[in-house]
Order: sequence, then structure tokens, then C-alpha cells
Amino acid sequence: MPQWPKDTMRAKIAFYGDPRGPNGVDPRWFAAKVVRISCPWKLHFAGKEVKSVPIHKECADALKAAFKEIWEACEKSQKKIEAHGLDDYGGTFAYRLIRGSASNLSNHAFAIAIDLAPAQNPLGRTKGKMPQFAIDAFKRQGARWGGDYRGRKDPMHFEFVSPA
Repeated sequence: MPQWPKDTMRAKIAFYGDPRGPNGVDPRWFAAKVVRISCPWKLHFAGKEVKSVPIHKECADALKAAFKEIWEACEKSQKKIEAHGLDDYGGTFAYRLIRGSASNLSNHAFAIAIDLAPAQNPLGRTKGKMPQFAIDAFKRQGARWGGDYRGRKDPMHFEFVSPA
């Protein structure tokens, strides 16, 4: 299982690099660190098909492995994926702060997080409908699941960090 950095700015910058530029994301960091990977099933964002997702290159193999395990758990059936809402993609890279924070960058700003099935698993819901096989697939890659947060739960969210 991969070892991910602690969920602190210092540890994430040391491991993933610093995405901050003078006016938002540093385009040099983005070009050097973020890759696009395809998902074995069809993903949709706002009703439109997504061909690939941006993710930090350090997390790409782990995300591919989690996707592969989920796809196999669904017997490579798009209908089964859709029955679990896993075709609903909420995003990976987004240069922004943590919701409700005045200064802390979201793990999406590092391109080290993914949101899946957001309609069924909204931020703040105590118990979402994320299937256990999807949670297990990400956890086997060392990802932290937002449904396990101690405070405000985020059951759509998976991130490649270890607890701070």
C-alpha cells in the first residue's frame, strides 16, 4: 500500500509540491505534476461525459488501481456502476480553499482528491450511500475516505493523504 503524506500543508507541499502561484494555481506546477487518466467506465460531470480526469502524477497509479477494482466489483457493467451512482463524477483538481476555511487549501487544489457519487453522498451527510466495495478499493490504495472524518463528514470524497 502506498504511503501518503500527513494532511498538513507542510507535509503535502514537501511530497506533492506547492500548487500556489501569484494569482491562483502555479501553471508550472500544474504542467509538471498533474496528469490525466481515463476511467474504465463512463463518468459524467453535470450530465456530460468525462473522457479523463486530472490527478497528481504521484496518485495516478493508486487511482487507476481503485478504478480497476471498482470496475471489476461491478463485473465491468456500466449499468451496475450507474446503479451505485459511481458514474457521477464530482471532480478531482480544483484550485480552491477547504469549504468554510479562510486560508487552508483543499486537497483538490493539490489534485490529490476525487469526489464520486456526490448527489447520493453530499458534504455534511452523516451516512452516505457510497458502496462498501468502492470505499475498500480506495482504502486498499491508502486513501482516506471523507465518510470517516471525525467532524463534518464528506462521503463522496477520497484523498491521498494520511491523517494529520
